[in-house]
Amino acid sequence: MRPRVISLVVTLGVFLGGLAVVWVLGGAKAGAGSAHGQSRDRLFTFPLNSTPSKVSVRSPWKRGHMTPQDDQVELTLVGTCASAHLYAYLSTGWDHGPLNAADLILGTPLHPSVGPPPTVVRHDANSAIVLERASGRGVLVTRAAPRDFNALVVDWHAEGSCSASARNRAARDLGRLFATFRVMASA
Repeated sequence: MRPRVISLVVTLGVFLGGLAVVWVLGGAKAGAGSAHGQSRDRLFTFPLNSTPSKVSVRSPWKRGHMTPQDDQVELTLVGTCASAHLYAYLSTGWDHGPLNAADLILGTPLHPSVGPPPTVVRHDANSAIVLERASGRGVLVTRAAPRDFNALVVDWHAEGSCSASARNRAARDLGRLFATFRVMASA
């Protein structure tokens, strides 16, 4: 073989070897990221019922479907271990603050006479998040006006065959829905 041909073969071999190393390491990192729930969030928007406004949430899950239902729109998001049905609407006429509004929308009293109480995740003068884990339902209300609240209701359903770590990841993803809920002004 001539020295020029040998040089080209060695150069090509080094280039292809480097490309293979980058491909293998890049694929391993991407797989590790998705295995630990670090996949990219997507922005989902849907109508705030009875208003011209829209709301947005962020989630790594994929969109299942969006279904208009009477005066509500249901957005379904699907993860590997759970699915969530989201409803957003403006609830009007609540006099006793966001915690009471969340309690009434959730449909479970904060201090039930029978059974476990719902979990108050947080509340202040302008918002509240209340979860009823037994029924797989949660609600976030944020003050829109003195007596009106924007509400995000989430009904979730977990898959029975998931590992504990996958269920914890799904719970974090559900919490992300409440943390990223935003009402966008009407155009």
